Parts: sequence; structure tokens; C-alpha cells
Amino acid sequence: MDLNTLLQRAQNLTNEAKAEYEMPQVERTLQQVLQATTDLHSRVTQSSNKDIQAHILLGSKGIDLPKLTQKLEALNARKTFEPVDVVGADTDVCTFLKNERENAILSVIEDTNKNISETVSKQKWVNLNSTWNEEKSRLLDALIGPSQNFIDLQRLPEHITLDPNLPISRCLSPMELIYAQELRHYNELLLKGAHRPNLVQKFAVLTSSFGDDRLTDMWSTVAAVTQVNEPVHSDPIKARQQRPEFVINAKSCLERHYKIYMCTLVGAAHSSNCYQLVRAYVTNRFSAQQAIGLVDTLDDKPLWPMVYYSLRCGAAEAAVEFLHEAGPSYEDFAQVIADRSAGAVNSRTETQLKLQYANKIKNSTDAYKKAVYCLILGCDPNELHGEVAKTIDDYLWIKLAMLRPGDAAGYGRLQSEILEKYGEKHFHASNQTDVYFKALVLVGLFEASIELLARNGQSVHAVHMAIALHELGMLGGARSVSQPLLSIDIADPQPLRRLNLTRLVRLYAQRFERTDTTEALNYYFTLRCLRDPKGRNMFLTCVCDLVVGSGALDTSIFDLIFGQRMTDADEEVPGGIFRQFDCPEFDTNTTASLIAEELVARGSFEMAVRLYELAGNYNLALKHFNILLAQVVQLSPQEGSQRARLRDEANRFSRLLAALRIDVEPKIRGSFALLQLLLVFFDLHHEGKLVQALEQLQRTKLMPNTTDDVEGCLTTIKKLSGEVIKVIPDVMVAAMDITLTQYNQLMPSGTCSSNQLQLQLEKLRVRAKALSNLAASMPFRMPYETNKRLMQLELMMH
Repeated sequence: MDLNTLLQRAQNLTNEAKAEYEMPQVERTLQQVLQATTDLHSRVTQSSNKDIQAHILLGSKGIDLPKLTQKLEALNARKTFEPVDVVGADTDVCTFLKNERENAILSVIEDTNKNISETVSKQKWVNLNSTWNEEKSRLLDALIGPSQNFIDLQRLPEHITLDPNLPISRCLSPMELIYAQELRHYNELLLKGAHRPNLVQKFAVLTSSFGDDRLTDMWSTVAAVTQVNEPVHSDPIKARQQRPEFVINAKSCLERHYKIYMCTLVGAAHSSNCYQLVRAYVTNRFSAQQAIGLVDTLDDKPLWPMVYYSLRCGAAEAAVEFLHEAGPSYEDFAQVIADRSAGAVNSRTETQLKLQYANKIKNSTDAYKKAVYCLILGCDPNELHGEVAKTIDDYLWIKLAMLRPGDAAGYGRLQSEILEKYGEKHFHASNQTDVYFKALVLVGLFEASIELLARNGQSVHAVHMAIALHELGMLGGARSVSQPLLSIDIADPQPLRRLNLTRLVRLYAQRFERTDTTEALNYYFTLRCLRDPKGRNMFLTCVCDLVVGSGALDTSIFDLIFGQRMTDADEEVPGGIFRQFDCPEFDTNTTASLIAEELVARGSFEMAVRLYELAGNYNLALKHFNILLAQVVQLSPQEGSQRARLRDEANRFSRLLAALRIDVEPKIRGSFALLQLLLVFFDLHHEGKLVQALEQLQRTKLMPNTTDDVEGCLTTIKKLSGEVIKVIPDVMVAAMDITLTQYNQLMPSGTCSSNQLQLQLEKLRVRAKALSNLAASMPFRMPYETNKRLMQLELMMH
């Protein structure tokens, strides 16, 4: 080939390449080629070995790595699901529908994520609220009052496992037992419809036998202040502020105590003439030197101290007599005292005497005269009269005597002074609890006084005072049983408090409710008129808590409260101690049903069954018993287990049904009979008695032997109740397991002829196939593990 021919071919190839690939011609000189080679070499040498290897690997596959890197960097990955951009109006139908479909999918995903987030957040807060409510209840049980003092945790009841054979010792002390017996007697009279005695008076008389003078004085003070003729039917807090009897009773109580003190000091009898008693007392107390500053005299004795102490011991008539003897200038004042004692008011005379006080007597050196004027006329209500009032009783008596009937505002101010202005620190309540207690009672702060006792180690007396006042309708109870022991209601006049009787009684009675159950029930009976936030009667709630808290295995408390049950056809039901509370409001059968419903709500079906049976509601008793039995029927029998207990119960119910002692709906009775058959079936199955187990299973007509029996079994299963249907998967697995066991036993056996062996094996295969078909045709969804187990057992037979 000559050079011309070679040049022509080269030009043809160049033209063809240009026409086919439309690539621009590159004409480079040798210098340009050298420069390009140098640049390429420098770029290659600057890259790492891994980059070079990547270029070589991808380049051998026809991939340009630099261009691919640029494309990847240009991609904008979305961090969230965002709607696809809205297409323009000129977009075709397919593109529009694709865009709408993608937007719909993204919208569903976004809504699902939002709903999941809201659900999780809601469940989290529900769980937190539930946990906090439980913690709050525990904390409130530990709180004993607004002072934030905590109960000694060692005094709280503890769950202790005791030997049931050991005799139970009483937890009540002799004093507590005397209180409990008196309360029990009171409840018996109440349940019989007899006249309701004054429980405060009863306890006050009872405590005189304890040999504690301070305790007797405390009870007598409560009894005196609450001696109201007409019972309180309205709100005790508001009635106490509006009715003058409480002020009058407190004042009279202080006067009686002072008269006793005066008699003791002068050595006179308590029934002596008050006129002579006061003269002797003043003579004994005031010497010539002590009478300096006292302006008026009578028979060389200071007049106004005799008038004051006559009023102080409740002898207004003696004060009037002293004034009459002093001369006619005191007649007006004597008449005002007489009118006040009779409940009358002479406004004109009182106005004149008030002017006389303001002009002359207010600045007098005779403290007793000023005190008497203030007492009778109500002058200077803020005056302390420190020269006259030497004790807290004197101070309280002066303040109470200056109150006028219906002066609720003045009564409230006096209460605020004792409770808030002075308080426990001023009275040294930690060391002188009885002194501060009486001060609170005298000014009508019953709730605060009871809380004071409960907080200072005298809860025994506090709980009985609270119960007694509650029975009289004089205790301001808390609005809710979940509140602290002492609480403030913004609707009440200040500074009154409300006492949570439920919390006080339960904290006291829970200590001995297991050892002295009868006494504990009598204490809980005092809560019969109170309701919890759900509207349940607190007496029934306490009994329910006692039954549940005693434990499912400990039936002694249950038998003691409700009595034992029938065990055979000829046996009567013995009554428990709860029957002593039978009354129109608390019928035992109705109460048992209510407590049973509460136990069902708490998941304690075993105790609920016993209560439903006690109430005569055998339908609900057997229904819930079936639910219990269905949960354990497939388990292996073990002595002392729940299954063993329920098996004994099932036998007892069976005897009662056979003897026609109880009447039950046919469907519930049929479910019970079927569960009892299955109970025997599983017993035989676990014992390895396969033939007897299959015979027992055939009686239920639940499992097929051939594929022709599947429809009939399905019809039977569809008629079953829910509790029996839950057992069907376990029955299937047991039936398949028995079939496989029999199959494996026949395989190595040589006792049968070949034809007989094949016939028996085929029969077992048909049974296994029928069980699988039944499982596949069930009208409800079978558990995954059950289907898996059935398939494994069937495959092992092929």
C-alpha cells in the first residue's frame, strides 16, 4: 500500500468519525500534548492511593468518577417528607395523577407520624399522672396535717407473713379496747333503731376511769362546749359560727372551773352560796397593800374585784347584790347586769354608762372596774386586761364574755388570735398539749384541736373525739376523703379548718384490722355517710380494702367477716360478723354484691365469687368462676396452687348444682360443665393417661376425629361463651400432642400386623389432618404459636 492510499483511508476514517459522533476536532502540537500529559500526571500523583484505585476500578467499568461526584453533590436530600411541588396547568394527566398520588402518600405518612407522636405523648402523660396520683396518695397518707409533719413510718401497718398456726394476739391496749367496746355498744343501739345517745358524753364518762386528770379535763371541756339542745343539720362549720350556744357553753365551762378553783382555795363546798364564796375569796386574795389603786369599797373590801369574780364564777346575781349594797349610785350598772343575765338590753342606760367609761373609768387605776365595764358594755374589745387576766382561762373568758350573740366576725377574730396569732409556739403545745387543746376547743376550733392531739402522740383520743363529734353532726369534715388530715376550704369563714375523718379513722384502725377485725369494722361503720370521689360508700370501701388486703390465700379474714360457705347440700350458711351491720341502709346481700363489684373492678375475681355467692347471685358467681377456671384449666396440677383451689371449688359448685340448691342460667351452667370436663381432660393428659384423656375429650364434642367431624365441631364452638373459647387453642395443642404420642408409640411396635398397623397410623394421620383443618376454619384468629405448634406436630407424623 502506497502513502497516498494510506492518507486517503485516514481521511475517510476521520470524516466518518466526525459524521457519526459529531465530536470537535482537536489539533494539538507536540508541546500541547506534553503539557496535557504533565497536568494529568500531576493530578494523579496528588490523589491518594485509594482515589487512584477507585478511578481505575470505576474507569474499567466505564464510569467517570469526577462527573459522578459532581452529580452526588448536586443532589438535595430531603430531611422530612415534603409535598411534591404543584404541577403547572399545562401538565398532562399522567403527571398530574402521579403528583397527586405522591402527595396523598406523603400526607398519610405525615398524619400517621403526627398521630403516633400525639398518642405516645398522651400515653406518657397518662402514665405520669397515674404514677403521681399513686405517689400523692402515699404522701397524703404519710402527712398528718398542714404543718408538714410526717407520721413515724414505724407506726404504719406492715405486710408480714405469719405462721397461720400461731395464735393471733390482740393489738389493742386496755384503754383502746375500752374505747372500742363503747363504740361497738353505740353502733348496736344505732342499728337497733334505739335512741341515739350522746357519744361525747359517753366517752367523757368513760375516760374518768382511766385515772388521767388531764384527759378527763379535756373530755369534759369537749362535752361542755358541745352541749347543744338542737342537733346541727346544716354545715357544721357555718352553724358553729352562727349559733351562740357554743360561745355560751364555753363561757359557762370556764365559769364552772373557776368556781371549783375558788372553792378549793377558800376550803368551801362546791355547792356553797356564791355571795359568801366571792367575799371569802376576795378577802383571802386581797390584802391592804394589794388593794391600793382600787377605787370603791364595800365593808372595807374592794367592790369591783367582788363584782368581777362574781361574774367570773358565773354568779351574776351575786354581782348585782354587791352593787345594790354599795349604794344607789351603782343601781344603773346593777340593772344592766341583771338585764344582760336575763337576755334583755337597755340601750339608753348602756349608752350613758359607755360615756361614763370613756370620760372617767377608762383612765381609772382600778383594773377590775375597767374590766367589768368592758365585759358588760363591750368597750375596748382589743384591751388585754393583763392586770386581771392572769391565766389563759381568764383571757379566754373575758374575750368570750365580750362577744354579743350573733357576732360571728368577733368570734372569728378570737379564733384567729388563738390559732394563728399566738399558735402552738406561744402555748408551748409540744409540752402542754392539753392547755392548747382546751383553748382551741373553747373557741370552737374542734378540727384543729383534734389534729393537734393526733400529731402529738394522742391519736387514740383524737380519733374518738372526731367520731363522737361527727356522730353529733358538729365536725367539719373534709370535702374529699383524699385530702390531708387538716385542710382549709376557701368557702369557709377564716380561720376554720376541715378534718378528714376518713383518713384519721383508717390510719387508726388499719393497725389492728387483721387481729381485731370486729372492732375495726365498728370503726369503719362510722364512715357510712361519707363517699369517696367515685361516689362509693366509704364503709364498703374500707371493708373491700380489708378483704383485698388480706390476700387471696388467706380466707380467715373473709370467713370471719362474711361467714363460711356451703360445702354440701344439707349445710346451712353460717353468718359472719358483717351481719351485725344489717340495717335498711346496709343489707348484707346488697353490701356483698357492691363489694364484689369493686373486687371485680380490682381484678380479685376469687374473692368476688365468694361474695356473689354470699349475696345469692349465683349467676355472677359462676360466671366469674368460669373466667377464673378458664385461665388455669390447661395448667399442670400442683398441690396448693390456684388451679388446685379452683378444682375443689368446681367440685363444690357441682355438688350444689346437682342437689338443686342453686339456680343458674343454662348457658352459664353449660360453660361450667364444659370447663369441668376440660379440667379432668387436662389432668389425665398431664398424667399421661392418653386413652382416658381422649375419651374425656370426646364427651366435650369439641375436637374432630375425622375431617367429616370438623363442621360439627365448628358449630359447637360457635355456641360457646368467651371464657371457654379462650381454652380451645390449648385443647387443640393437647389433642394433637396426644395424637403424635400415640403415633410414635405405634411406629416401633411390632405387636400388630402390617395392615393393622398401617390402618391405625392412617387413622391417627386423619385425626391430625382434621385438627389442622379445624384450626384453619376457626371463627376467630388463632394465636400464632398455636398454629405453629399444630403444623410442627402434624409434619412430624408424615
